[in-house]
Formats: sequence, C-alpha cells, structure tokens
Amino acid sequence: MATAAAKPSFPVRRQDFEFSSVPKHWVDNDAFMTHIFNALSSLFPDGETFFVDSVRAVRDQIDDPQLQKDIGAFIGQEAMHAKEHGAFNEAALTHGFNIKRLEGWIRGMLDVKKVPFLNNKRCHLAGTVALEHFTGILSAQLMKQEDMVEAIDPSMRKLWVWHCIEENEHKAVAFDTYQALYDQDVVDYALRMGIMVLATTFILFAIHAFTLELMRQDRQLLNIRSTVRGLSRLWGRRGLFSRTIPEFLDYFKPGFHPWQHDTQFLLHRWRREIGAK
Repeated sequence: MATAAAKPSFPVRRQDFEFSSVPKHWVDNDAFMTHIFNALSSLFPDGETFFVDSVRAVRDQIDDPQLQKDIGAFIGQEAMHAKEHGAFNEAALTHGFNIKRLEGWIRGMLDVKKVPFLNNKRCHLAGTVALEHFTGILSAQLMKQEDMVEAIDPSMRKLWVWHCIEENEHKAVAFDTYQALYDQDVVDYALRMGIMVLATTFILFAIHAFTLELMRQDRQLLNIRSTVRGLSRLWGRRGLFSRTIPEFLDYFKPGFHPWQHDTQFLLHRWRREIGAK
C-alpha cells in the first residue's frame, strides 16, 4: 500500500504559452478543422474548472494516500489546462473569433443547479468521470494520428500535445475516486451509464454547434469543401472521432477501467517529442 510520502503518479507542469504568432487558420491552413479545435478549446476553461470542483468536493472522503496525491496532481494539471486555453481563447479575438462568448454558453450549460436531480456531488463526479473518459480517448487518438498533429501549426502544436499527454496521465483519477466512494452496486453503475449518455450528447452537440458558430464568425459557412473534408477527417472510416467509438463503448462494460486502454507507449513517445518530464 502507498504511504503518505508517496509522490503523485504524474507531475504538474507549469506552462505559459505565447499566442501572438498563431495564424488565423492554424490547423492545416483550413477553416473547418481550425474551428473544430477552437470549439474544443472553448470547452476547457469552464469544463476543467467543473472537473476540479467535482473532485475537490469529495476529496476529504478519500482515505487512500496515493489517490489523495493523484487528486492533488489532477487538480493542478486541470487548472493549468483551464488557464492556458483561456489565454488562447482571449488571443483568438485578434482574428475576430469570439471564443470567450462560447465559454459563456458552456458556463450556462454546466450550471446544473437548473436541474435539481443532477445537482449533487455524486452526479457532478459521475459527469466528470464520463467527460474525462471522452477527453482521454480523444486525446489518445489524436496522439496516434501523427499526420493530424503535424497539421497543427508549430505555434499551437506543443499546447495540444502537452494537453493530450496530461489527459492520459490523469485519465483514471476521477474514475478511481468515484469507485472508491460510490461504485458499489447496480444503482451506481446505472447512474454512471446514464450520466455518460447525457454527457456525450452534451459534448458532441457543443463541439459541432460551436464549430458552426465559429464558421459563421469567420464567414466560412459557404465553404462546403472545407466542411465536407473536415467532417470526413472527423467521422470518416479513419476519422478522429469515429476511431474512438470502440473505446468509448468499452466504458459501458461492467468491470471497465480507463487503464485497460494502455497509452503508456504514446506518453513515452510524445513526452520525448516536446521534452516533457
């Protein structure tokens, strides 16, 4: 058993990225693909804060010293993600993209006080577990598709690789916290599955709706070629999203754990690439 002196299983890396030289269309010089990533970035400042709050709210109930250490590192990593994506979203105003407005929409969507039966610590944590699974498998898939990473402008590449690495380093922390506190019977399992369905609907709607809004802001709504090509890169046979479907469905299997998807080889490869320890 871990002792109280044990180190976290992963580090908190302090970052301070510079966004003044980011081009307007920074993914493959393409409007639609850029705005998919911009839409994802709009989710992070308030989404990551929600994750931190949900885990912090139950932290005092966790007895395991190693999990306590990992929760602390999880909070540090997620807070840094929120900070850096918030800074990028602010900088995107230079190109006329009001990602900050989309952040406000996310803030409203995450206001679970509007839905009384969801406004409790268990549901908040179950939502975090679900969305952490989504971000974990999506970030792993991005790291597997090296051509997609190479399509990201160098001014933004390290931000996204760093974020993907850390999403996989801490992908089991919220899950382990939920299991330690709640996942004891079929009711807890059913709640976690139901929340996953709601969370997936929410995040897929937000990503695509926000991409459409950003295409509107960019005056690219009639750029059918970019849209069709982008949708194929997301949802085609080898698409970034479509190739996550089998791992997404694994979540619904009794006995599933996030580290059944072993991404250590990806972590080693991309840590070396960006010089991360």
